[in-house]
Amino acid sequence: MKKTPFVIIFDIDKTIIGIVNILGKEYDLLEFIYNTCKKKGIHAVCPPRDVFDMQEELNNGLLRPFVKEFIAFCNKKFKNVEVFFYTNSAYDWTNNALGKNIEKALNIKVNRPFFTRENSISNNNYKKSLVNIYPTIIKSLCKKYPAINDDKISEYVFNNRTIFVDDVKDNIFAYTNRQLVCPEYKYYHHYDVYDKLITKYKMSPRIFDDKDILKYMDDNSIYIYNKNGNAFQQNKEYINLAIIFKAKYSEISRGNDTYFKDLIAELSKKSVSDDCITDKNIKALNKLVSAKPKA
Repeated sequence: MKKTPFVIIFDIDKTIIGIVNILGKEYDLLEFIYNTCKKKGIHAVCPPRDVFDMQEELNNGLLRPFVKEFIAFCNKKFKNVEVFFYTNSAYDWTNNALGKNIEKALNIKVNRPFFTRENSISNNNYKKSLVNIYPTIIKSLCKKYPAINDDKISEYVFNNRTIFVDDVKDNIFAYTNRQLVCPEYKYYHHYDVYDKLITKYKMSPRIFDDKDILKYMDDNSIYIYNKNGNAFQQNKEYINLAIIFKAKYSEISRGNDTYFKDLIAELSKKSVSDDCITDKNIKALNKLVSAKPKA
């Protein structure tokens, strides 16, 4: 058999990372602050949005346990692992924030492009489509694996050496037989956004005296204690309690997730070939997951 890739297509949210609501709010806040500073001529350090970094969050529980180990295992067992991301998140958020940060945390090269909702079928909701993205995958890999220029070999790779991992069952328009359905990873990593902006990004606290910025933060439930804010933002006890509440929620949500560790154990069995993962293998793996009691 000629050299062929083993393609792993990962969904992102609740599949390989937990809940990122607070990070999305931080990302949007950075853009709002930058534009407000430019508009009003605020003379303080206002870094552009590309300063956004989520490594600390990813390395402290946001990245699902054993994802790195699963990728390394597949590369050892099936050889020539090629990783892609396919999320129904927006293009900007995926390409300028999520994708490159997760890639860095995984310490591997994730193939481009990062597939987003623009690659999905829009019919009231976004249905992912392997049919839409597979030609692009082949195009991006054909120089490294010339054999896949042959349609028969390309088809073999799709049906035997390609898996799609997503927490939403039947989240693809067709070829659901290639989907590994994982349990939701619902860890919510909470942190103090304001503290991160002034300590990690070295933003001046004076920026946050601006009424529009304070209103934006309040509208988006980003906590800050500031005497120039509204009644809630001026109440230090309320802000501290709100942050403590979120921190406790984060702690409780962590749990003990072993999905990818369990997957490694199952795929290590002799019943699974070193060359491919069959539809039968995928069906059996999904059945095991669905039968496992939820944490």
